[in-house]
Amino acid sequence: MKNTILLILTLFGLYSCSSDDYLVDGGTADPNLKMSTYDFLKSNKQLDTLAILIDRAKMIEVVNAQSTTLFAPNNLSIKNYVNAILTQKRKIDPTANFTINDISEAELKVMIGGYIFKESLDRNKLVKTGKIYVAYNGEERLLSLEPVEQYTGQLDNFPEYVYYTFKIGTDWDPTDAIVDDKKTVVRTSNLISTNGIIHVLQGNHIFSNYIPIP
Repeated sequence: MKNTILLILTLFGLYSCSSDDYLVDGGTADPNLKMSTYDFLKSNKQLDTLAILIDRAKMIEVVNAQSTTLFAPNNLSIKNYVNAILTQKRKIDPTANFTINDISEAELKVMIGGYIFKESLDRNKLVKTGKIYVAYNGEERLLSLEPVEQYTGQLDNFPEYVYYTFKIGTDWDPTDAIVDDKKTVVRTSNLISTNGIIHVLQGNHIFSNYIPIP
């Protein structure tokens, strides 16, 4: 029973009572997708908006390159971004509109590039203290695999979750004492496409690591 619980946690990440509970993954425990990264995104109803943006940014070949890792923001993450931008615009003009179609190709290349890494980064290559990696767009991200004190008495060891952290300011916060940096848990890790690795971010993430202005 303990092994079964551990397998589910490893493949499907964190199940929380957040606003994206309806996005909790289910289905097969086989992480091998048997299709390219882009084809998987396009075929998944929780990730197909990202596929649309990748297509618009002309980055299909980038995400489908061999040994590529993608930290995938899901549809809710992208909706969070659109809503945040729209809220700011309507403070100035109550009739303003904003959709994903208003994001330019150049902007999309930078935004999406922050989630792509030109190496295979599965869970086995990540460490508790985190390591800084340079994303496709040239920006730094801190990626980590951290134990979380959960399921006491059900597992021999605490489950470990993958985290994707965006730096705010000049210095990185310690992974166990985040103050300013934006740290997002991966809710589905180690999906294996025919060309690389996919880690799906929790839906409370805001696409492009946008920070709403109060």
